Amino acid sequence: MTSLPRTAPFLPPADLPVDLRRVELLCARLRPEEGFQLERIDWTIGRAPRGEGWDNALWPVGQLEGRPLVLRVARRESARALLGREVTVLRRLRGLGIPLPMGLPIILATADDAVLALWIDGSTADEAPQMIRELVAQDLARMLATIHSGPAPEVGRNPARGVPLAERITAFAADLDRADLPDAVRGRAEVRWSTGLAAAPWEGRELLLHGDPHPGNVVVPLPGTGGRASLIDWGDTTRGDPASDLGGLLLHVPSTTVLEDYRETAAWTGIDDDAIWDALVSRAWAWGTRMALALVTAYPPTHSLGAAGHSLLSR
Repeated sequence: MTSLPRTAPFLPPADLPVDLRRVELLCARLRPEEGFQLERIDWTIGRAPRGEGWDNALWPVGQLEGRPLVLRVARRESARALLGREVTVLRRLRGLGIPLPMGLPIILATADDAVLALWIDGSTADEAPQMIRELVAQDLARMLATIHSGPAPEVGRNPARGVPLAERITAFAADLDRADLPDAVRGRAEVRWSTGLAAAPWEGRELLLHGDPHPGNVVVPLPGTGGRASLIDWGDTTRGDPASDLGGLLLHVPSTTVLEDYRETAAWTGIDDDAIWDALVSRAWAWGTRMALALVTAYPPTHSLGAAGHSLLSR
């Protein structure tokens, strides 16, 4: 979990109460992950959340050997399934026994509507200096390539990620109108979208996807603390077309260079085929445009995530 949760100016209304009473009840019902004992925790449950996002609230609950802990609690009914999906994938990735280019959230225990995790201190990639963002984008390219190239566990499908672009036409058109872009920028977005739609669709095996690797879901260590960046918020994880994740990658650095970094590491069948690759790049730019529109309609230009969306659209 990051010390600077990224939320849009207007959150969707919560349909699950997240208050001290519910947090205490969930803590009492926690089931520890294999090899972990809840007795190791120094419990100090806070009286208010440390942050709140679209789907979850982050509640401070204590420390583990001096490291802060948070309980990630579902604030919407739809988030219950997302938390379960996230736990499934994080367990699988940690069980692979291979080094990963980026860190992951460390889950210590779970409840029906909550996950207990170590707090990841740092800032999100969208707020980092340009040089740091470029380095983090390279790490993310290798991280996504590693994830995509491995086994894909059975996880629920995400209707808005990893699917054929044709299934997102209505959403694209709606956000394009809402974004109220200058004519030249709007025209560029329409060209990228239509080029992606015209490209050959994904016909390979369904790869494991993070689902939402935009700059707000990458935590960069604070200056001078060392360590490496972490890829968080796996609730949108799914299986399907890797172009979806690569669209999120382009929000970090809107350049084909970062896509080439991905290609150098990826090992899924077909990655060396230039025709498959060219179609993937076209679809990735279309996905990036779609995600950028979502950001600029949710955040003002002065917000770092809104700025990330405008940066891709203006390139």
